[in-house]
Amino acid sequence: MNDTITQTEVPRIRANFLGVILGTFVDAFGYSLFLIPNKLTLGGINGIAIIIYYLIEAKYPVGVIYLVLNIPIFIWAFFRLQKRVILTTFISVVANSLAIDFFSKYVIPSLDIHPDLLISVLYGAVLSGFGIGMLYRSYGSLGGTDMLAQIVKTYTNASFGQIVISLDGIVILSSALIFKDADLALLPLLGIIVVGKMIDLVQEGLSSSKAALVVTSKDEEIKDFIIKEMDRGVTMLEGKGGYTKSGKTILICAFSRRQYSTFKKQVMSFDPKAFVMIGSLDEVVGEGFERKRD
Repeated sequence: MNDTITQTEVPRIRANFLGVILGTFVDAFGYSLFLIPNKLTLGGINGIAIIIYYLIEAKYPVGVIYLVLNIPIFIWAFFRLQKRVILTTFISVVANSLAIDFFSKYVIPSLDIHPDLLISVLYGAVLSGFGIGMLYRSYGSLGGTDMLAQIVKTYTNASFGQIVISLDGIVILSSALIFKDADLALLPLLGIIVVGKMIDLVQEGLSSSKAALVVTSKDEEIKDFIIKEMDRGVTMLEGKGGYTKSGKTILICAFSRRQYSTFKKQVMSFDPKAFVMIGSLDEVVGEGFERKRD
């Protein structure tokens, strides 16, 4: 039984490992090409490493500084968080720090790209967000602020998001004050928004599915249309109007985005008085849709 389970898990573990490596390298490339050369930070321990890198006049690489700064956080986390989480995160952090220094030394100089600050923060945020999204999707993490926030949360009732925003805000504001450049505070705020959107996009994808709830007296006609014409399943519930107290049938179904117009048109043609709610879904798992990832 154990052997069978292990063999079944191998493809998932391999896919997650590749996702972590890809995410780590994409994030490192974004920092090396766009953020570090322009003193731009997006908060976090990476941001602190960039500030220190310029304060010590580049005596040590950013990746090395980043790794050193993470060591006390990992020691602290050892006593507060799950050991398995710490191990996988440490592997990601080491790979990220090595990748940052590799790209900075051997790849970036040959590209000779010097975009302005706005372009740099946007592209850097897109790459970083994509990389972090891949890590999260593969159940990985780059530690840093995320791990620090998890530790702090064990001492306080503040939400995880509030802690992360506070820590990142302090780093960004410090960068602007130390280098006496307001753009280093204003532009990264835009970058953080882009990072968040990219993380959501990578994890959830573009919304490609719709869900509909239909309250109608023509339930059989609409049900047959959904099953036979749209080739989708449908759930039928019995409901009662809160005001009229009359009985109504409620149909619930999910379908692809390209079927939206057809569905709406046909439902209203069957029952012009139908009450219809249609919304977008981040994910649909089950028969006729994507299978759930382990």
